[in-house]
Amino acid sequence: MARVSKEKLKKNVLDQINFGLIDTITRLESNNSTKNFVNDLLGDSEKIVLAKRLAIIFMLQENISWYKISKALKVSPATVKRIAIDIDLEKYKDIIEIIKQKKNRVTFWEGLDKVLKCGMPPIVGKGRWNFLNKY
Repeated sequence: MARVSKEKLKKNVLDQINFGLIDTITRLESNNSTKNFVNDLLGDSEKIVLAKRLAIIFMLQENISWYKISKALKVSPATVKRIAIDIDLEKYKDIIEIIKQKKNRVTFWEGLDKVLKCGMPPIVGKGRWNFLNKY
C-alpha cells in the first residue's frame, strides 16, 4: 500500500506539485514515454491500487455485481461500494467516457479475462483436473 507522510503540505505547495504532475503527464507524446513514465514514477503497490481502481470502474460499468468484482480483484466490498458511490457522484466521468469506446472495452476485457483465468483449470473438458497433479 502506498504511504503518505503524516506531515501535511501547505495548500499552495500541494497545488503546485499537483499541477506539475498533471502538466508532465499531459505533455507525454507517445505510448512508450507514457509507459516509461508510469513505470519510473510509480511503485508496484501504487500501480496495483490504480489498476484495481480502473478495473472496478470498468466492471461496474458492465453491471457486474459488487460481490463478483470483490472476489475477482481481491478487494473489499466496501472498496467497490465507495467507487460505485463516486461514479454516481460523476467523479470518474472522463474515465467512463474512455471506457465506453468499443476498442478500449474489447481490449480491456480480453486482457482482464486472461489475467483472471491465469492458472485456473479449464471449466469443462479433458484435463480439467490435471492441475491437481501439481500438488
